[in-house]
Amino acid sequence: MGKISIAALGGTREVGKSAVLLEAGETRVLLDYGMKLIPKEHPEFPPIPERVDAVLLTHAHLDHSGSLPRLVSHGKNVPVYGIDVTREYTELLLYDTIKVAKMRKHNIGYGPKDVRKMLNNFRPVEFNVPFKIGNLEVMAINAGHIPGSAMFYLKYDGRSVLYTGDFNMILSRLMPPASIEDIPPTDILITESTYAMKEHPPRSKQEALLKEIVVETLKSGGTAIVAGFAIGRLLEVAMALRSRGFRGRLFLDGMARKSTEITEYFSNRVRDSDDLRLAIRSITSVRNWYVRKKIAKKSDVILTTSGMLEGGPVHYYLKEKKEDENSTVTLTGYQVEGTEGRRLLEEGKMEIEGEETWIMMKVNQLNFSAHTGRSGILSLIKELRPESVMVVHGENSDMFANELEEKMGVSAFSPEIEEEAIF
Repeated sequence: MGKISIAALGGTREVGKSAVLLEAGETRVLLDYGMKLIPKEHPEFPPIPERVDAVLLTHAHLDHSGSLPRLVSHGKNVPVYGIDVTREYTELLLYDTIKVAKMRKHNIGYGPKDVRKMLNNFRPVEFNVPFKIGNLEVMAINAGHIPGSAMFYLKYDGRSVLYTGDFNMILSRLMPPASIEDIPPTDILITESTYAMKEHPPRSKQEALLKEIVVETLKSGGTAIVAGFAIGRLLEVAMALRSRGFRGRLFLDGMARKSTEITEYFSNRVRDSDDLRLAIRSITSVRNWYVRKKIAKKSDVILTTSGMLEGGPVHYYLKEKKEDENSTVTLTGYQVEGTEGRRLLEEGKMEIEGEETWIMMKVNQLNFSAHTGRSGILSLIKELRPESVMVVHGENSDMFANELEEKMGVSAFSPEIEEEAIF
């Protein structure tokens, strides 16, 4: 029986720059190749492997895709496999990354030409349809995270590996849960652990709170600003509000406008395409500064990027409404330490256009996470019963691995960067 070698080049004992190098016989594949965005600092990247034959891209988020053009700029023009919509989202995010890097004077090691070459190397695959990469037989399985998100199942000489990428085990407005029932018997599991030590609150309660915040804000004559990630999150918010009977106007601004157009085109990648289209019909896109200035002066609902208040149109709206105590800003996810969103929650102020700005609006935080919680990860492990579990993509991944070993009798470990494990 042939051996499989696995090394985490990034994204271990941390969230960010996910990159796992798997070698089976003569075939070497990268499982994701992301970057780590650090507030106010230069982003971090995983090392460039000496040789790689292909990349399996689970989804478009930058912590999984952001380093892909660096392979091209370092002379590694290899095929990138993923679900069709992942290519379009990745293109959107990578060009925006170049723009932001230029503004912040960061050298990220690639430019538009490298992105174009990488996108030309993209090879779309379909869920549950096996394909070959050298010695490996590979299959993508729905991960339930964002549209097009995939787990990758790899088989070599009688041994099997499942790489989860980011996954979700609950039904959301936008996505079905991960298709665990489609996973064949698995020897080695490489799992994310973002929320391995935490459970999420029930989504129904978060949706009810969201509607209550929006309705009460409008009743008081204020503006309800909802900040979220461009891909999936703000669309999920719009679908939740509509499903709960909200029939007011919803304005959509920032990168989420283009992301929503992509999602609508690839509506076969969401849970319910009819619900998606009904939600999109309730949305008005903010396409110019005239509309932006106009709605900022009215009592409306504005869904906008960025999710952690690091940039985007949300800064304009917050600057306009900062002294309006009847207006609200609702953050729809976790706020990383050092981000402006975290500062606003903890200090009541943030930096806008280089100036410290006090925000008198009411600030709310809800949890619309697209990651599975602790029980979901444990459920996957119990369902698959793998021989070994490699824990990555989590700030407490080593603690979680130790817990699996000591309390559940599972052979588990959280590797150091570039530490090689042979199976």
